[in-house]
Parts: sequence; C-alpha cells; structure tokens
Amino acid sequence: MHCPLNHDDVSLLLRLVIAYVVADFSFQRNSLTGSQFCKTWRSGWLYMHGAFAGALAYTLAGLWSAIWLPFIIFIAHVLRDGLTSPQEDTNRLFLLDHLGYLIILLGCWILLIRGDPSEIAIFLFSHTSDVRFWTIILSYLLVIWPAGTLIGRITKPWRNEVIKETSSHGLEKAGLWIGRLERILILTFVLLKHFEAIGLLIAAKSILRFGETRTSNHRKEAEYILIGTMISFVIAIILGICTSWMLQYPLVPEHSKSDNVDYYDLFEI
Repeated sequence: MHCPLNHDDVSLLLRLVIAYVVADFSFQRNSLTGSQFCKTWRSGWLYMHGAFAGALAYTLAGLWSAIWLPFIIFIAHVLRDGLTSPQEDTNRLFLLDHLGYLIILLGCWILLIRGDPSEIAIFLFSHTSDVRFWTIILSYLLVIWPAGTLIGRITKPWRNEVIKETSSHGLEKAGLWIGRLERILILTFVLLKHFEAIGLLIAAKSILRFGETRTSNHRKEAEYILIGTMISFVIAIILGICTSWMLQYPLVPEHSKSDNVDYYDLFEI
C-alpha cells in the first residue's frame, strides 16, 4: 500500500512529540505544578508553561510560516493545566489529559504537512487486516488475563494454606502485576528469539522474591511463589513458541492468484 508520509513528515511528528515530552515532563516540575494547584488560573507559571511549550514546539518544528502553531500549543496547554489542576490527581485523569493533548498535537501535525486525514488513517490502520497483527494481539491478551486466572485456580489450594500460616502481607495486587509483567516480557523475548533474556529474568526474580523467604518459617511461602512462578513461565514460553510457529505458518494472500507461498515473520529483523 502506498505510504502517504515521507521522511520529513515523520521527522516533524517526532520533533513535535519531543517538544511535548520536554515541556510536560522536564520543565513542569513539582514546584511549578504546586503553584498551579494553589492559584489555578491566577498562577503565572500556568501561562509561562504554556508559552514555553508553544515556543519549543514552534522552534523544533522549524516551519516559520506556521505562526499559528505556538498559539495553538499555548492555548491547549493553558486549558489543560487550568482545567485539570483543581481535579484529583488520578491515573485516569492523567491518561485522559495526555491523550487529549496528543490528539491536538496530531491534528496540528496533519495541518502542517497538509495531509489528508482519511488517507493517513487508512494507512496507519491498514495492518489491522493482517492475520499476524491479530495473532500477536491475542497472544498478549492471553498471557495477561486468562493465564493469570488459570494460575490463580491452580495455586488456590496452596495459597489458602500459605495465608493461614503467614501473618505478613505484601503490597495489594503487587503479585498480580508482577506476574503479568513477567509473562509479557517472556512472550516478547520468545517472539524476538532472545531466550537468554528469560534466564536473566528468572535469576533477577529469584533474588528479589526469595531473599526474604530463606528461613524455615517461610518454606511454604517460598514453595508457593516458586510454583506460581514456574507455571507462569511455562505458560508464557509455550504460548510464545506457539505464536512464533503461527507467525511463520505459510499464508497465501487473498489478493494473490499465484501458487507462490509466502512465509511471514513479523518479528524477523
């Protein structure tokens, strides 16, 4: 499929994103955000931050004829910070805040390159009809949720026994997220064919998780953690191997009428 974007278009988008990252995560420090929370719309830092973000985006873009760009960025930043500062600082608000600004930034970029939004959208989402894309998405979904549910059911008898004899409790849902992240990493390593990294992950987790369970009083807890870890690793590795096999499975494109068979490997570099 013809790509409607050239090297300069992508470079411009990257420069705008760099300006956004620097302005939002480097310049806007705790002292500045504290001033915004105290004064909101009357805070001088609020407008200084917006002016800095607009000037930085305009400078990095290098399109001096687009005099409207710094004003759009300035208004977007001031409205964002002014409206969100009085709100409770939650993860949902954080994500919505930055997602909304990125959409505005993407709109400015499309205007700067004078591109056709529909054509760009069709190109960016053209891969969604690819079997490989959905195979990988399904694999990650499986290791995040169904795998965790399966591990929980298998280890439930031992978990109840450990809870009865253990008085100490860790962070809420910490084990859940540790398991999800480790399975995501293992699946990624298998798809990238970096099996040696799995060994490093096992060693790192062994040091961190088993360090406090070396005494005889914590033997059951150590065995419970080891069982859950091994099941988690086995599921992720097997699923990664199956996914790799499916990615290399011979597929004949529907639009092709020839007898040639193409072998696809999305992770092959």
